[in-house]
Amino acid sequence: MCALLATLPLCEIQAQPAEPAAPAEQPAGELETLFADAEKAFGAKDYTTAVGKLETLLKAIAENKAVPAATLEMIRFNIGLGYLLMNDAANAAKAEVAFTECLTKHPKGEYTSRCYLGVGKACMIQGTPEKKEKAINALRQAAADPKYRSEAGLALGQVYNELNRQEEAFQVFRTLMGSDVRTPQQTGAAVEVIGLLADSEKLDDLTAYLDRVINQPGIRDAIAWYTNQIVVRANDLSQRGSHEIALALYRSIPPRRQVLETQRASLEEQKRDVAEIEKKIADEVAKKIPISRRSTAGETIGVLKSALELNTQALAAIETAVDLDADLLLGRGRSLYYLERYEEALVCFRTIRNVYPTAKNLETAAYSEIVTYNQLKDTDELQKRAAEFLTKHPGSTNLEQIAMIAGQGLADAGKWEEMIAFYKDLAAKFSDSKSKDQYLFFQAYGLFRSGKFAEAGEAYSNFVQTFPESDRYEDALYQVALCNFIQGKFKETLTSIQDYLKKFPRGRYSGDLRYRLAYIDFRDEEDQSEKLVKEINAFVSENIDDPSAGAMLNLLGDTYSQKKKIQEKLKEQKVDPQDKALESYMKAANSESNADVIRYAVEQATIILQAKKDWTGLVNLHQGMMKRFPGSDLALISTTWVVKMMVRENKGMEAAELLAETLKDSIADPANEQVESLIDEMVRTLVPARRAKGTEVNPDALFEQLNKVFDKAAAGQENPTTFARKNYAGARLFDMLRLPERSDQLLKAIALNTPPEALSPMLLSACGEILLKDGQVDKAEGMFLRIVDRYQESPFADSGPVGLGQIALNKKEYQKALEQFTFAIEESQGSSKFREANIGRVDALAKLGKLDEAEKAGIALLSDRNFKGEPGGQVYLLVGDIFKARAAAKGGAEKEEELKKANGYYQNAFARFKAYPDIAAEGLWRSYETLKEMGLNEEAETTLKILRENDKFKNTPAFKKAQ
Repeated sequence: MCALLATLPLCEIQAQPAEPAAPAEQPAGELETLFADAEKAFGAKDYTTAVGKLETLLKAIAENKAVPAATLEMIRFNIGLGYLLMNDAANAAKAEVAFTECLTKHPKGEYTSRCYLGVGKACMIQGTPEKKEKAINALRQAAADPKYRSEAGLALGQVYNELNRQEEAFQVFRTLMGSDVRTPQQTGAAVEVIGLLADSEKLDDLTAYLDRVINQPGIRDAIAWYTNQIVVRANDLSQRGSHEIALALYRSIPPRRQVLETQRASLEEQKRDVAEIEKKIADEVAKKIPISRRSTAGETIGVLKSALELNTQALAAIETAVDLDADLLLGRGRSLYYLERYEEALVCFRTIRNVYPTAKNLETAAYSEIVTYNQLKDTDELQKRAAEFLTKHPGSTNLEQIAMIAGQGLADAGKWEEMIAFYKDLAAKFSDSKSKDQYLFFQAYGLFRSGKFAEAGEAYSNFVQTFPESDRYEDALYQVALCNFIQGKFKETLTSIQDYLKKFPRGRYSGDLRYRLAYIDFRDEEDQSEKLVKEINAFVSENIDDPSAGAMLNLLGDTYSQKKKIQEKLKEQKVDPQDKALESYMKAANSESNADVIRYAVEQATIILQAKKDWTGLVNLHQGMMKRFPGSDLALISTTWVVKMMVRENKGMEAAELLAETLKDSIADPANEQVESLIDEMVRTLVPARRAKGTEVNPDALFEQLNKVFDKAAAGQENPTTFARKNYAGARLFDMLRLPERSDQLLKAIALNTPPEALSPMLLSACGEILLKDGQVDKAEGMFLRIVDRYQESPFADSGPVGLGQIALNKKEYQKALEQFTFAIEESQGSSKFREANIGRVDALAKLGKLDEAEKAGIALLSDRNFKGEPGGQVYLLVGDIFKARAAAKGGAEKEEELKKANGYYQNAFARFKAYPDIAAEGLWRSYETLKEMGLNEEAETTLKILRENDKFKNTPAFKKAQ
């Protein structure tokens, strides 16, 4: 921040003594000289001399009844003031005595309030608890005078603070301070109050006070000085980490232009005031008017001159601080950054870059902007700003740090190719950098993450050879082994693992690499199970807390359950290999391993327990997972198993209530994707699997029962998400009871009444489809966009682009549709709409006129087992359409041949998919149209008759067209 004028308490300029009122009958002579000497001593801050002169003067005139009481009061007050300004405990005690004497002898004089203020400050300097209590009483008396309310209030608040009576201190600040700030003393007091409030970190009190004082006359008169004080305090608070308080101060400071305009105008007024008073004093001196008869101008002029001088210096400091506005923006931005209000911080940093391009802090602001974009994970903007920084600030000490941040941003975004190129460029630009090992390491890392394991292995090997002293050396050595392992180069893997273990026998990756050695033995064509069992047991017994212990135990379980040699040996010992496998999986399940390792162990243990029909063991296993990982995906899966076991024992209602209890922590969270599967399970527990002949299920009774169970899970968490899931539960119930109309009614209620942000990925997908079928394209698009924006890693992630692709097809935006379907197939992590994506892609290709590509893709789908049933029928219809479209561009025999092929696919759609009336009927209708086009009218009418007379087709769109 800029260096402004050093801070000075403005209230200290009151050191001039009060103007004397000499006795009317007293000759000027010696007494006038004594007072003149005292006045000079005060001006020179020689308070000892000043007090001595005044005490001599007081002795000389105290008994003179002709001396006005006002003169004696003035002298007594100035004696107390002199002692007070010496600012030490011993003289403060003398000041207290002098002020008290003045109050005693002149209880209602002109200086009464000032004497109370003096007593209070003198007691504060002495500092004992007793004196502080006395200070409180005196300062309260002084604060009753509006002229001294601010100064006395400040001192009173300070005393309360020192006595840890915080609430009383703030009550003083709220009621006494800021209501009237006019004099320089009051302005100084106001700034001190701001400092006290800031140190207390009572933000509401500080903000309210800042709002009150900024428009006070005294603040306007000293706005440059005031600005300096607040900047210094804000900077200090920021350095101490009080960012919220610092931010309030930064925001209270007016723009530099406003400070300059206000202060310049105020100084002109102050100069005129000083000139007028000086003229008045000069006139009185020229006219030889005695001191006793002069005006109070002399008492005022010293204060005004000191204020004028200080404000002039402060204005010069602000005039020199040409970057003040940019500095304040930087201070605000930093405070906002540390308060994690990143978007607001960006506004500050960006404004400096755009509005103050010549500011001295431009580089700092640009750096701060990049760091903030890194926090927001906005890699695109991060790269732009980093590239600009590297160009504009080539000599910056932060250059390499910015480069590393930009590279890490690419890594976080998974932009591996860009990351590799970026670090290559850094290595070329900064060939002598101390970080060149990092540049090579991250190139290798990018290659590894992009799946280029051979190139990554070479890069890591190069790193190991080039930078043996790097802090990344162990990581690189491990990665060499890992690259060999992933490529199946087991001979090289053995060599690289041995190299690592030789250098780091108990390194971070030693357990993982020992696991991979064991895995290589497990995959060996020669059965090495006995060796494996021995080595794994030895490792686990000594390294049970190693992160790889769980994976080792799983491998041990696999060895017992899959390898014949160890199985035969165990059988000879009359030990069941599956018991040993189960024991290993159970140990893995209870290890401190990652979720994937534990999930695999639980799955394998479940399979064995099922095969043994050990239902109690199965329940115990999964109940253990529920207790150990409450609210996790694994706990939800385990809950499903426990529920199945309860249903086996005809405890359907108890099972439903268990599910409701399990759902409590996640039912209101739309991002938890396990909830719908548990709701499905809940519904199954309530629907009888087998029904006795002659008995009927009451759908309404079951629906009411389901709602009661669901309401227990949602109690206290009622929101749009739980509303939607409650309707979903009802829809699934009616699905299972084969009441599709009631099911669709509830699903439609979700789609129409729930905002997209309240829905899980599965419900977004289902609602999007319902809305699309209903013709509500805009609402459907909102559902699909939510999936794309929010749930890219969900199993339902592909339903977003597929839905958008279907909308694009309806709008005849075929290229856009093709892009969406292609993205769903090739890039999306979801798999819920695999068939729809492929069918949509064929459709989009055909409509774009890419018939050869569409035909090839369509025929490939017909040979794919995933496209049986209704999806297969859709493909037959599409391929028929492709041949028909090709026929439209031809004539004669070629056209006839294409139409024959089209008709063949339409007839297949009818013949192969009679179980799907919509597909079969549409095949007949398209066959009829094709036969008519071929001129085979008799065959066409026969086909149409089949369509019209089959009762199964009465509710199909094709049947309606046939009428």
